[in-house]
Amino acid sequence: MRQHRTVILPSLVTIFLCSLLLSASFVVFGGVTKALSAEKNLYTVEAFLPDGVSDDSIAVIRNRLEHFKRIDEVSFVSADSALADFRNHFSGEMLDLVEGNPIPAFFRVTLDKENQNPADLADVRNALANEGLFDEVQAPIEWVEKIAAWKFRMIFWPICVSVLLLITLSLIICNSVRLSLMSRKLLVENMKYAGGSHFFIEFPFVLQGVIQGFVGSSLAVILLLAIIRAVAEALPIVAANLGGLGMILASVIVLVTGLSGYFSFRTVRGFLTIKRNEQE
Repeated sequence: MRQHRTVILPSLVTIFLCSLLLSASFVVFGGVTKALSAEKNLYTVEAFLPDGVSDDSIAVIRNRLEHFKRIDEVSFVSADSALADFRNHFSGEMLDLVEGNPIPAFFRVTLDKENQNPADLADVRNALANEGLFDEVQAPIEWVEKIAAWKFRMIFWPICVSVLLLITLSLIICNSVRLSLMSRKLLVENMKYAGGSHFFIEFPFVLQGVIQGFVGSSLAVILLLAIIRAVAEALPIVAANLGGLGMILASVIVLVTGLSGYFSFRTVRGFLTIKRNEQE
């Protein structure tokens, strides 16, 4: 590898760049998958009750909501529970400016799976608002509409880019090994004429491909990990959604290393097959 560094180094740099883009694409796809898995939580409607509603009235309203079409689950959140949940997620300084508990009790209704779409969410919200039982009825309709509009592109483009990068990596590795073979063509032929087995001739080239793939992908993963950590320090929302990042980056290293070894093997085996046919 040291003797043929003029051939190997450009390939190593290209593998590094492709691995960096591939890692970024995998991370984006993982983030999109996580976001889409949480999409079902957006198909909820929160109906806020007026002050002073009795327990009997709450039970009657709950029973009425449970018989609504397209509703899968109904849960009641008391004012105290809503306040405790608010304090867990936000600073209590905002609540110190007001007296008492400004958060009213409310019902949270979830749509069933068959009706989880923006149109049904809007219909359920409007239906609850027309009941006249609630002070305010809210639903994240705008967010749901945006996700529904972008869902296909959010999945398609990361997959498309990843496939193109894998094809590019395969071509780069094949070309690198082919150039190494051409530069050592005489050596390979002498080894073959001397009785060297296919494994004896193929192993150094396969090892070279594995090393290139491992080094290039590892450097790319280290750089991307440093970038993600820097972004996570600046944006806490990113830091809270880094679960599974290590597995994604490790899979990139394994994938690129495996591709490098496999296509190195295929290239050398094809070269030796051609030489054998020429001799026959």
